[in-house]
Amino acid sequence: MPEIYEKGQVVIPKFIRDMFGFKPGTEVGFKVEGQRVYIEKAYDWLSEFEKLRSQATDSDEEIDRAMRLVEKKRNKERLRVP
Repeated sequence: MPEIYEKGQVVIPKFIRDMFGFKPGTEVGFKVEGQRVYIEKAYDWLSEFEKLRSQATDSDEEIDRAMRLVEKKRNKERLRVP
């Protein structure tokens, strides 16, 4: 079982890193629910924007709409730690 080291570091087991695609440099967030702490990949808003952008026309209105949708989703999914 992993332990917490002096600086607060914990090693995520390799099978979990592989399962969720955690690689060096992956940004993560923590979610607290009662006595449990969850670790989650940070929301990849740039990839989401690129996906929406590829579906939009080149009009400024469509690009603005895609940006607003991504920002709305990013704010909704942003992890908060109490």
